Amino acid sequence: MEGPSLRGPALGLAGLPTQQDCSIQEKIDLEIRMREGIWKLLSLSTQKDQVLHAVKNLMVCNARIMAYTSELQKLEEQIANQTGRCDVKFESKERTACKGKIAISDIRIPLMWKDTDHFSNKERSQCYAIFCLFKMGANVFDTDVVNVDKTITDICFENVTIFNEAGPDFQIKVEVYSCCTEESSITNTPRKLAKKLKTSISKATGKKISSVLQEEDHETCLLLSPAVFGVKYNLLAHTTLTLESAEDSFKTHNLSINGNEESSFWLPLYGNMCCRLVAQPACMAEDAFAGFLNQQQMVKGLISWRRLYCVLRGGKLYCFYSPEEIEAKVEPALVVPINKETRIRAMDKDAKKRIHNFSVINPVPGQAITHIFAVDNREDLQQWMEAFWQHFFDLSQWKHCCEELMKIEIMSPRKPPLFLTKEATSVYHDMSIDSPMKLESLTDIIQKKIEETNGQFLIGQREESLPPPWATLFDGNHQMVIQKKTESLSLAQAECRGAMSAHCNFRFLGSHHSPASAS
Repeated sequence: MEGPSLRGPALGLAGLPTQQDCSIQEKIDLEIRMREGIWKLLSLSTQKDQVLHAVKNLMVCNARIMAYTSELQKLEEQIANQTGRCDVKFESKERTACKGKIAISDIRIPLMWKDTDHFSNKERSQCYAIFCLFKMGANVFDTDVVNVDKTITDICFENVTIFNEAGPDFQIKVEVYSCCTEESSITNTPRKLAKKLKTSISKATGKKISSVLQEEDHETCLLLSPAVFGVKYNLLAHTTLTLESAEDSFKTHNLSINGNEESSFWLPLYGNMCCRLVAQPACMAEDAFAGFLNQQQMVKGLISWRRLYCVLRGGKLYCFYSPEEIEAKVEPALVVPINKETRIRAMDKDAKKRIHNFSVINPVPGQAITHIFAVDNREDLQQWMEAFWQHFFDLSQWKHCCEELMKIEIMSPRKPPLFLTKEATSVYHDMSIDSPMKLESLTDIIQKKIEETNGQFLIGQREESLPPPWATLFDGNHQMVIQKKTESLSLAQAECRGAMSAHCNFRFLGSHHSPASAS
C-alpha cells in the first residue's frame, strides 16, 4: 500500500539544539583561526591592495563571530523555555511557516558628484574602497571590494548573495563601508615605528617596545572595524530589507547615510539603492506533500473512482496517474487550486465501510466547484489534513511571494557582467553605442582556428591535400611518348588544296589596295 510522503518542514528532534550548539561553536572556532591567519598575513603585507582586502576580511570574521555568539545565546534560551506540549488540533495548532531562499543581487548605488568634480576632473582624484555586508541572523556575507573615484556615477556590485533557511519575518541588514585609499594614509606604521626604535635606541629596549607595539596593534585588529596600517573602513550607509521589499524585478530602497563632507570616507550618495530582492518559499519551490488519492467521478450518473498520484505545491494540488509522469514532464490529469478561498472538509462518517473522504471546495462566480477524494486509512487522512492546514499557513505568511514562483538568477562565470567593476570607470564608458555585440576575442579566434585545422594549428603543421589524379603526369617521374600521325594525299587532292590556298591569298592581298591604285 502506497502511503503519502511529507516533504515539508521537518519536525523537531530530541537533541537537535545540542547538535546546533556544537555546529555553531565549530563555526566560531573556525572564524577565530581564520582571523589569526589573516592577521599574520596582514603583518607581512606591504602593498595597498593587500592591506585593504586583509582589513576587510578581518571585519567580516569579526562580524560572523558576533553573529554566531548571539545565535548561540538564543538557542540556549529556547532550550530553557521548551515545554514539550503538543496540540493535535490542526486549526488551533501553533505553527511555524516554512523556510525559503532569499537572494539579493545587482546592487546599484548612484553617486551625486558636482559637475566640476565629475566632468572637469583632469588630475587624479581621491579613490575609495567600497564593499557591502549583508547580515541576517547568524549569516553574514560580503561583496567584493570596488574602487570608486570621481569618474564614475554608480557603485555597482555584481555579487549574488543567497540566504538559505530564511523565514517570512526575515530582516536583511545591508551595510555599505567606505575607506579612503590615499597612498600616504596606507602605511605599515607599527612596523616602521618599531624599526626606527630598534635603530635609534639600544637593541634590548627597542625589542621590548617593538613587542608591545605589535601586541597593541594585534588587539586593535580584533575590533569590529579595525584601523590597521592607516586603513579604517567606516559605515557609509545602511538599510534593512524585509518581505515587503521582495519583488521579481528591480526596486529602489532608501538608504540611511552616515557622515558628512568633512569625513574622510564620505561619498555624495543620492540616498537610495537599487537592487533585486527575490524570495523563494519552500512551499512554492518544493513539494509540500505527496501521495496517492482516489478521486470521485460522475460518469453518466454513476459514481466511479480513479487513482491519482497527487502533489501539493505552490498553492495547487497536481494530480497524475503515476509518479513517473512527473519525471517525464507530462501534463497533470487534474489541477485543483489550493488558496485562501479554498475550503477543505473531512467526510469521515462511513465507519462501517472504512471509507475516509475529504472534499476540496473552490468558489467561483455563481457556483462552487467541489472535488471529493478518498484515502486508504485514517492515518493518511490526518496527514493530508495537516499538510493542507500547514500549506494554508505558509501561503498566508509569505503573502505576495506565493502568487508566482520567483526565479533566482545566478550569473554564469563565463558571461561577463553588464558593468565591469574591475576598474573604476564610468558606466557611460562601458556602454557600446554602435552595437551591443562585443568584438571577437583573440581566444575565440585561436579556438576556431584549432577546430578548423583539427589541432594542427598548435604545432604549425597542416594536412597535405591529395593532388588530382592527372597531376602525376607532370611530376617528372613518368615517360611520355608523342606520336605524329601523317596523312597521305592523292595527287588530285593536293592540286585542289593548292588552288584554294592561292585563291584565298589573292583575295587577302587585294583587300589591302586603295581604289585609286586598283584602277
